Amino acid sequence: MKNTVLATKWRPKLFSDLIGQEPVVTALVNSLDNKRLHHSYLFTGTRGVGKTTLARILAKCLNCETKGITSDPCGECSSCISIDAGQFVDLYEVDAASRTKVEDTRELLENVQYMPTQGRYKIYLIDEVHMLSTHSFNALLKTLEEPPEHVKFVLATTDPQKIPSTILSRCLHFSLNRITPEVIKNQLEKVLENEQIKYEDQATANISKIADGSMRDALSIAEQCISHGNNEITYENICKILCLMPSDSVNKLIDLLVNEDIESIIKIIDKMYYQSFDFKFLLEELISIFHQTAIYKITKSLNNSPYDSSIKKVSDKYDEDEIQILYQVGVSNLKDMEFAPNYKSGFEMAVIRMILFTPFDVEKIISQSGPSSATGTKKNIKENDITKDKSVAIKNNTKKEKSIEIEEITASSVSDLEGKITIEKNWGIVIKRLDIDAMTKNLANNITYDSEKNNLINFLIDESLLSVVTSKSVAKLQESLSHYFKKDILINVEKSNLSLPTLQKKSENDYNNRVIEADKKIENDEFIKAIKEKFNATSIDDSIQINEQIKGE
Repeated sequence: MKNTVLATKWRPKLFSDLIGQEPVVTALVNSLDNKRLHHSYLFTGTRGVGKTTLARILAKCLNCETKGITSDPCGECSSCISIDAGQFVDLYEVDAASRTKVEDTRELLENVQYMPTQGRYKIYLIDEVHMLSTHSFNALLKTLEEPPEHVKFVLATTDPQKIPSTILSRCLHFSLNRITPEVIKNQLEKVLENEQIKYEDQATANISKIADGSMRDALSIAEQCISHGNNEITYENICKILCLMPSDSVNKLIDLLVNEDIESIIKIIDKMYYQSFDFKFLLEELISIFHQTAIYKITKSLNNSPYDSSIKKVSDKYDEDEIQILYQVGVSNLKDMEFAPNYKSGFEMAVIRMILFTPFDVEKIISQSGPSSATGTKKNIKENDITKDKSVAIKNNTKKEKSIEIEEITASSVSDLEGKITIEKNWGIVIKRLDIDAMTKNLANNITYDSEKNNLINFLIDESLLSVVTSKSVAKLQESLSHYFKKDILINVEKSNLSLPTLQKKSENDYNNRVIEADKKIENDEFIKAIKEKFNATSIDDSIQINEQIKGE
C-alpha cells in the first residue's frame, strides 16, 4: 500500500530541501566539499526539526556511487535509492530507547571491524542516544573515539544534558534550532499547494504556531485537519479539532476582562468547558496578549495579529506596571494549573486574580475623570467609588481595617484633587509612603512641621528627644522626601520646650485610651465581678496590654 503520510512523503532528501537549519547545513556541506570528515556526529534538538533526516542525507552523501563523497548526492544510484527506502544494509538505524542494555551495545559493536557490504562507509545511526545506560556508554567510548576508517557514527537525541561529557567530547556536536513559525508556514503552504489542498491563511498561521518549532508536528496537524475538513483546511476546523478558542472569542473574553464583568466571564468559561476547550492554551493566549501589549506600550506598533483590538483595549485600560502584574499573574497560574483540580478551575482562578489583584491608582482615576474633577471638593469623591476600585485590597481585611483603608484612600484622593499631598497637612500619609528604616521613621514620628521657605523645611522636636536626631537619620529623611516630592529638599530640626502634637504622641494617646476602655470593660464584666466577690480578688494595676497586631481593632 502506498504511504501517503505527509511527514514521510515530504521528508527532505537533500540538504537544499532542509528548512530552518542553515548553520548546520552550511557546516556539513563545507566539510563534505573539502573532504574534512569526522568519525562521529551528534545532532541535538527538539522533535521534528530534522535530526534523523540530516543523518540519512549525510549517509547518502558518504555513499553516493555516482558522485562519490559529495554534499549533493545524485539520488538515483542504488545506494541513494536504498537509503531513501530504508533498505541500505550498511546503514544501521538503532533505537537506543529499546536497546539500553550493555549486551545490546556489545552486540552492535561486534560487527564494526568488518568492511561494508554495499557502500563506501558503514553508518551507525543511534537515535535517542541519551536513553543508553551508563555501562552502554562506557562500552561505546573506545570505539567511538577511534573507529575503523570505514565506519561513521551519527548520534541523535532530544536531551543532550543526559549524555556523558566523555561521549560529547568525542563527537562533532550540531545543535538544531526550533523552526520559526514563518518558515513552517511557508513550507506548509508549499506542501498543501502541491497536494492541491485548499487552506486559509489564518489556519496555516495557527498550525505553524501550535507546532512549536516542529515541521513534523505541523504536517501531522495539517493531515488531521485535511481529514476532518474533506481536503480543506479552515480556521474553524482547526479550533474544533484541537479544542482551541477562536480569536473572536478570545477578543470577547479580553473585552469582558477589561470591563471586569466577572459574571459573564464565568458563564463563558462554563460554556467552553462543555465544548472541551483547551484552557491551558487559552491562558497562554492571554499571557501572549499581555506580552504583546507591554511591547506595544513601548514601540506603539502592532503585528497585524487577530488580537490587535484586544491589545489596544488592554493598553488603554492599564498602565505599564499593571500590565506587568497581569502578565505575572498569568504566568504564575500557568505553573499552578497542573496542581488545580482541573484546568477549568485553574483558568477561573487566573481570571479572578487578574481582575481582583490589579493595583488601585487614585491619580489615574482622577486623570481619567477629567479636569473638572481635579477642582472638585470632597463631595465629588464617593466612598463607594473608592471601594469599588479598591475591592481586592479591602476584601481580605477586617471590617475595621476596611474603614481605615478607605479613610486613607479618601484623604489621599482629596489631597491629589486639591493639588498635591503636603507635609504640613498630610505628614502621616507622607511617612507611610516613604521608604525609610526604623531609626529614620522614629525621627519622623517624633517631629512636627513648623515652617517652610523655598526648599528648606523646618521641624520641631521635644528637647527631651534630641537623642533621636542623628546626622544619618536626618540625611535619610531628607533623601526620601526629595525622592518622594521629586525635588531637592533640605530639612532642619530644632528643639522646642512646647508640647508638640507628634504622631508618636498621638499613637501613645490612642493606645492609652484603648487600655482605659479595656479596663472599664473588664471592671464592668459580670463574670469578673463575680470572681472578685467570691474570692475577694483585686485587679493588678497596669497589667492590661493590647496586642499590637489587633491594636487597630
